[in-house]
Amino acid sequence: MVDKLIARNPVYISFFLVALIFLLISGHSYYKSNLEKKQLIAIATGEPSTESYKIMNAVARIINKENFDFTIKVVSTQGSIENIGLLEKGLVQMGTLKSDLDLSNNIRLVANLYEEVFHLIYQPAIRLKSIEDINGLKVAIPSKNSGEYNSFSLLVKHFGLDQSKIQPVLSTWKSATWLFENGNVDAIFRVREANHEGIRKFITTNNSHADPITQSEAISLNFPMYHKSIIPRGSYSGIPPNPGASIETLGVDKLLVATNEVPATIVNDILTVLFTRKRELSDYTKVAGLTKVPIENSLIPWHAGLTEFVNKEKPGFIQRNAEFLALILSVFILLGSSFIQVFNRKKQLKLNSYNEQLLAIKINVEQTRDLQDLAKLREEHFALVNQIVGDAVQGRISSDGFEFFTFGWDSVTRLINDKEKDILNE
Repeated sequence: MVDKLIARNPVYISFFLVALIFLLISGHSYYKSNLEKKQLIAIATGEPSTESYKIMNAVARIINKENFDFTIKVVSTQGSIENIGLLEKGLVQMGTLKSDLDLSNNIRLVANLYEEVFHLIYQPAIRLKSIEDINGLKVAIPSKNSGEYNSFSLLVKHFGLDQSKIQPVLSTWKSATWLFENGNVDAIFRVREANHEGIRKFITTNNSHADPITQSEAISLNFPMYHKSIIPRGSYSGIPPNPGASIETLGVDKLLVATNEVPATIVNDILTVLFTRKRELSDYTKVAGLTKVPIENSLIPWHAGLTEFVNKEKPGFIQRNAEFLALILSVFILLGSSFIQVFNRKKQLKLNSYNEQLLAIKINVEQTRDLQDLAKLREEHFALVNQIVGDAVQGRISSDGFEFFTFGWDSVTRLINDKEKDILNE
């Protein structure tokens, strides 16, 4: 009835089409807003000029462009201290920070992004063998919101650099370079990559230099989050080389961490991008090739996603012992094949024995002219048939052999019946 009504009245047809379009649009909107809704992962990094920001921004480009179940938002901050605060307050789910900071139990390690080293950059006229020789110098250091401030505090503590030996001046990199160029500070302290572009350009432009930070091995004994590192000869400039020789310093790892609530699958996907697409990431940052899996006995507990990623990449027992297992399998196959051959030969010998007995019964039936002898041969034949049927059921002879034997016993059965008729008709 409805079909007839629609056919007679064009208004109903228009109404039906409008309703159909409305349903399609509503369904599509529901799909986009609900079924395609992705989890947002906020990652706190440093300022946009830092390598930590660049590398995570490069990862975000790939994740957000491709068909992942989540999206990434990179949050610019003043440094590691601020990042820890954001993580602990739950305002971000992941962050980059130096490995020398105290973390809450809810923060887990995801990856080692790259190494940063201690730079002590001096005015051209100042020549020291080590930081131990500092006496009354003004040193521009980062603000307290940066992990670099903690690093400098460690040096002060280890070398006993009180106010009589060193005068710290809190400043940003921009203000520190201005103070340095105008002679208001004697040195700048920063923790950056060994070939940090900003430091390299600054040292080259101002003819300044970095001197060693000795006792790095002794410092790492008391502070295991640090390790001895080297600023290679020529890191700042090649001709003439600056530094003129490789200098000893302290190194600290730049880490990627996540709260324990971040799903392991998301961390696994981020690690897959970090470690399998380094060439693509290198178009955005030079440190992309330095990312690595942390050591298993690291000071910060691993995130479940990192454990999952490492276990996936590790060869399993079968992969590690493939050659030995292949040898064992070959031996088993050889032994099994030999056993099957022996077993089949045993079946064939048993079948041959039955065929010989059947043939003997056939010959005796053909030669006998006595009903009593014929009856005995019939019983012998029946017993032989029962025996071979039992062996066939128990698998002691093959099905093909049993089928072949049935032709023989049918032939002997007919022969016995025919022989009986001939004797009775005589």
